[in-house]
Formats: sequence, C-alpha cells, structure tokens
Amino acid sequence: MLTGLVLAMAMAGAHTNALNAQTRVTGDLTVASDGPLEQTDGLETEYGTVSTREGLRLRSVLTRPEGTSGRLPAIFVTQWVSCDSIIFPEGRDTQLRLLAQQSGMVMIRIERSGTGDSEGPGCDKLDYDTEVRHYREALVQAKQHSWVDPQRVVILGSSLGSTTAPLVAQNGDVAGVVVQGGGAVTYLERMIHFERLYVERSGTVKPEDIHSEMLQRIAFLQHYLIGQKTPDEVTSDHPDLAGIWQTIRGTDPENHYGRPFAWHWQAAEKNFLAAWLSLDVPVMVAFGEYEQFESRHGHRMIVDMINQKTPGSAEWLEIKQADHGLALYPNALSAYAYENGATAHQLYVAPVSQWLRRVVGLPK
Repeated sequence: MLTGLVLAMAMAGAHTNALNAQTRVTGDLTVASDGPLEQTDGLETEYGTVSTREGLRLRSVLTRPEGTSGRLPAIFVTQWVSCDSIIFPEGRDTQLRLLAQQSGMVMIRIERSGTGDSEGPGCDKLDYDTEVRHYREALVQAKQHSWVDPQRVVILGSSLGSTTAPLVAQNGDVAGVVVQGGGAVTYLERMIHFERLYVERSGTVKPEDIHSEMLQRIAFLQHYLIGQKTPDEVTSDHPDLAGIWQTIRGTDPENHYGRPFAWHWQAAEKNFLAAWLSLDVPVMVAFGEYEQFESRHGHRMIVDMINQKTPGSAEWLEIKQADHGLALYPNALSAYAYENGATAHQLYVAPVSQWLRRVVGLPK
C-alpha cells in the first residue's frame, strides 16, 4: 500500500499555469530550468508531480496527442543508467519523442531523484532498489491521471531500463512490456560481457593479452558485484588485482557508470529472468546488431523463455547494423568507436508503434 502518497498530478482542479496551447505545469513543484519548457508538435504536454513514500516530489512529464480527451492507453518509461534528464531535447527528434507522436498514446516519464525539478539526493546517489520503488509508486499514481486508461498501460524500458522494466511491471497490472538495449542474463554476466566487448573492440588491449585481461576482470567483478566489496576492499583483499578497477570501463573512484557501488550490488542480486517469467502479458524485445554493451543472447533469452512458457506472447525485433542507441554503422568496430553513424529512428519507432497499438487495442 502506498499510504499517504500525494496524487498531485491526478487531482482535479490542481493549480495550473497555462503556458500555451501545448504545455502546462500543474501542482506546486517549481520548474528549476530557466530555459523553455518542452514542446512537441502534435502533442499536449503536462508537467506534474508524483510523490514517493519518503515524501519526495518527483517531476512527471505526460504527453498526449493534441486534441484528444478522455482516458487513453499509455506508455510508462523506465530510463537508461546515465543520470541525464528525461525531458525531450529542444528542436531534435528522439525515439521516445517519435513514439509519443506516432503511437496515439499518452507517454509518462518520471525525472529521477535529484534530476531536473525532482527533489531528493542526486541520481548519482540513488540505489537500484529505491529507483525501482520510485517507478512503482509513480506508476500507481500515473494510472489515476485523468488522461490515462489504467487498464492499458505498457512499460517501455530503454537500455538499463530494460532491467527495471519487468521489476516495475510485477504486480503492476500492466498491458505489456517492450524493451530495447538490455537482456535478462545475470548482472554479473552482463558486466563481464561489457568488458569482453571493450577489450575486443576498443583497441586498448592486444589480442594476445585478452585471455589474461578477462580472467583478471572476471575475478575483480566477482568480488565487487557478488561479494559486494568496494574496489578498495577488493584490492586490499586481493593485491594481485591492484589496478584492475582503473582498466574496467565506466569506473571512477566513487562510482561505476555514474552510479554508486550499492546500486550495482543490488542490481546483481536481481533474478531478471524470473521477473520476466512472472509476467503474463505481451512482450516485445528490440536489439541492435552492433550493440556496444549488451549481448544478443541476453535479449533473445527473454523472447525464447517467455515463448516456451506461453507460445507467441513475446516478439523479437532485430535491427541490422544498429548500435546500442539504434544508430546505424558500417560495422561493429565503427559502432564501438561511434564513427560514421547515421540515425534511422523509424526502423525502431514504426514497428514498436504498431506493436503498441495492437497490444492496447488501438486501430492501426
């Protein structure tokens, strides 16, 4: 039970500052940015508020097709690992923005703790379990919004949000889940794969040294993630692994990929495949052939395992020559170096929009 949660964004008669025909702010959470608020052609946008169990106010951003009324099916977004804002960038298309425009659905985005207007400790201090709980609490509140049909909400996870998506969906009474850029292997396997691609594709390790490099990195990650040791504790206990932390991708003295060590420890405890198999809803998984981080196997396993349980309930979308962000590259090494890429949003947006509309019963 989410006792005491404030449903600010769902309240009828909430304080509204009308900005223009497309964008408005409701509730009393201050807009921190001095820049223009988000506006998107063809969409009505509402800046609202959801509240967490500990009393933090988080910024919600909802869009719906301009000119619509009543309750519509909705997309609830779980975000990637980096602590940047979920606000659409000014004057530039993104996959999420295009999905909001083309799906005919409401899109629900939540700014994480300490990001943008949201209160609380910074996202770089937020642990994994708290992030998942905040999403779950936000989902409950978003379903009460006057724009949203609570029986037709689909979770959309992007990148690391692909791991939180099935956890948020559990007991959330959702209509479906679609993810891109994240699989269902154990978190330890996931991070080992990150390192495997790094030593093979970055050019920083000689091919003949990859074997020994991987053995050291695997040992370090085992102690760090499964043993829940800080990097300093790992090297103190295992002097032969001194210096390995500095060679692992995305590391700093106090965090890993911009998130605290506890965030990764909690992620490593999660049984992602069990979470997926606990769902009884349609699922779609999208994968880019030239992924720089995640494995095809991890993505594919979600579809294969779900379809073993319930044949035909999970669908697969593989985009040739696409990287983690679904830009197109001539080969895997170019993708890893982010060289000579080209955007091709519709290769993802068009089939996902069609799948979403089918799942929630909207006409094609």
